[in-house]
Amino acid sequence: MKSKFMVLALFIGISPYLAAQNLLDKLNEVEQEVDNYTMSTFKGTRLSISHSVETRKKNTLEISLMTRYWNVPNSDGRSFIADRMCSRIGLDYGISDRLTIGFGSGNPNGIVDTYLKYRLIQQTDDNRNPFSISLLQTASYRTRFLNNIESRGSFGDKLAFTSQALIARKFSRDFSLQISPTFIHRTSSRSALDDHNHFALGFGGRYKLGNHVSLVSEYYYVANELESRETFGAFVLGVNWEVSKLLLQFKMTNNPIFSEDTFIVQTFKNFNFNDGNFFFGFHATYHIQL
Repeated sequence: MKSKFMVLALFIGISPYLAAQNLLDKLNEVEQEVDNYTMSTFKGTRLSISHSVETRKKNTLEISLMTRYWNVPNSDGRSFIADRMCSRIGLDYGISDRLTIGFGSGNPNGIVDTYLKYRLIQQTDDNRNPFSISLLQTASYRTRFLNNIESRGSFGDKLAFTSQALIARKFSRDFSLQISPTFIHRTSSRSALDDHNHFALGFGGRYKLGNHVSLVSEYYYVANELESRETFGAFVLGVNWEVSKLLLQFKMTNNPIFSEDTFIVQTFKNFNFNDGNFFFGFHATYHIQL
């Protein structure tokens, strides 16, 4: 009888320890699962001219300034830096770790844009998830005529929408790749010859040169190009420089416009250093944890 009481007392004494140990094991499993995510596939929410798979952390506000500079052939008004420039100011906010919303306005083209980006899948170090996938939906509104070519009489004629699946993999500490299947719908077109819907595929990569410097490049192939005039695939070659919470991006590209529906479909210049064909870009991003 005494032995039964001793066994019962021993069981009661070690039960809290067993429960606590079981709870610790479960917490360790969760912690290991969280830590298993592959971080920093790309350093910014934009690879260069287009979005990357990255989203902002919850309650993080990102402030960005984008600029492009270029020369006009046979222009008499050439300044010290460039004949023309355009800019975009943007605000991005992390609603959650997976969902980011953003707004922006460009000048002098008068394009106002917004987007939602959702992190669907995040790559893991054990290759349980070999890729990261984010879904992006953008919308843009043109407050002015673009080169006085397109006729847009109503509010609905000034809209364009871009849907992308951003699929990326970080192959090593230094090297990451991304492909971006893209669908674009424009409510108005340059000509009756042009489609309102376009399909494109983007390719982008990042190679880390040092602790804070990386080389980036992007290219977009459009399956059904414009028929009204000759277009080229959007291309960019650039360098990213990380300075604490500030990310500086320097780029050479063949398009001066910032909205996806425009630079993917309506790139009218080939990538070369001839006057009017070469655009130098600068992009500064600073984020604040609210």
